[in-house]
Amino acid sequence: MAPRYRNSSSHCPVYPLGKPQIRGGNQLFSIEWGEVAQRKSILAPATFFVGSACVCALFLGLAGPGATQEAPVPDISGAAEPGTLMQSSAGAGSVLATDPTELGNTDEVAAEGAGTQAEILTRLEAQLELQDLFENENYPEAVPVAEHVVALTQEEFGEISSESAIAFSYLAETQRRAGQYEGSSESFLTSSEIFREAEGVYTESAIMPLVGLGASYHALEYYSQALTVFEEARTVSRRIFGLLNEEQIVILDHLANTLLSMEQYQDAEEQQLMAMQIMERKYGSDTLEFLPALYKHAMWLRRSYRYNGERDHYTRALDIIRRIEGRDSLLLVRPLQEIANSYRTQRVPEGRGLSSLRRALAILQAQQNPDKLQMASVLRDLGDWEVAFNTFPAGNEYREAWALLDGHEDGERFQRRWFDQPVYVLQERANDRDLVDPDEPGARAGHVLVVFDVTPTGRTTNVSILESEPSGLKDETTARSIELSRFRPRMVDGEIVSAQGISRRFTFFYEPDPEEG
Repeated sequence: MAPRYRNSSSHCPVYPLGKPQIRGGNQLFSIEWGEVAQRKSILAPATFFVGSACVCALFLGLAGPGATQEAPVPDISGAAEPGTLMQSSAGAGSVLATDPTELGNTDEVAAEGAGTQAEILTRLEAQLELQDLFENENYPEAVPVAEHVVALTQEEFGEISSESAIAFSYLAETQRRAGQYEGSSESFLTSSEIFREAEGVYTESAIMPLVGLGASYHALEYYSQALTVFEEARTVSRRIFGLLNEEQIVILDHLANTLLSMEQYQDAEEQQLMAMQIMERKYGSDTLEFLPALYKHAMWLRRSYRYNGERDHYTRALDIIRRIEGRDSLLLVRPLQEIANSYRTQRVPEGRGLSSLRRALAILQAQQNPDKLQMASVLRDLGDWEVAFNTFPAGNEYREAWALLDGHEDGERFQRRWFDQPVYVLQERANDRDLVDPDEPGARAGHVLVVFDVTPTGRTTNVSILESEPSGLKDETTARSIELSRFRPRMVDGEIVSAQGISRRFTFFYEPDPEEG
């Protein structure tokens, strides 16, 4: 019997929607891009620390103002006046003593106060060290520091306190980013339990660690448990903020991602539709406030290969913006860009895509002070279109984009992100005939590691198979997919250069020949 194959389900607990996994696409392999995704915030952009104190903002915006709590910070900038006790770091009122004898033995009081302040200093120092490690993405090294912060916080505030629950959340997120998902799930569970014991079962503070717990379970591929925890987090959110609160939308994203991993595609789709309907009911279907929900669902459709539906959403957005803001509004730039990118992702050189990019660029150029970063992104997309569909792209758009970034305060970071390494601008997918489900009895995992160079025109050369298991099983179709794909070329100091030794690892599942065992 001939071998059969199926693409590996590449689960991403970080991106709300994960990689495209809905049936009907032609995705033989999942491509392993490293651990970047695992190190992102569980939810939308969040700040872990503020000032000199750790602030638990893992899920900023998820559960309203009360969801983000800051551990009390004692005033350690100067000494107290004689005869005065400083305000308690736990929030108790200050105590004023005019007569030192009222406080008992002053030497004992001084010794006790010195010990308390040293202990607090140690905790703050540990928090600052954790902050530094976290900002530098040294997550494995940050884990023991976070554990130390937990111990010191429990010693100061008690085991059952909101402060201790927050400290466990720091630890859990640090463990999650370090890839220690078992430990992360235990810490998130502990955090939620402490919050509930300290503040009540339906406290909004428990939402964040519950979602973190679900994300950790997802990373461990405990999908049923993840689904249960996400549903619990949503129940708390709806109980506190109402059945149609928009804070629950991020939880719906996680639910959809988990349902995809469980191959419950229709249920996953329903979660996304529900999220869009919540925003539609709150803001109306023809308002600017509804646009983010429309864009979000459009991206969902792209990831599930439903490009026509995606472009319908962006066309609808264009109509809304033109009616409210006019035909030259800057808000038109995004849907125009995405229409073009949708055609390119679909590998269709439709003229509407190119004209949309040119219209977006014209709108930006007409501004008195155009946004350099936004204009650079449109030029980048124009360059991608040229590389994807033209035989001899000149690369002028890339050079213009680089020059604009030179004048932007954060331009160097975007130059590295966009041009440091080649990325797909047109991906030819490998043959996906006769695939098997990863959980099918007898299914085995295989892989192909391919190495190649990328020319300044975005074409590939010197394609070779570095490693494959089983040997020769999918070597030819993998190499051919790389040869037919196009990449955004690398740039160094504003010049387009070739890139050597680019590698991609493809994984798949197959059913071996019975005679091979």
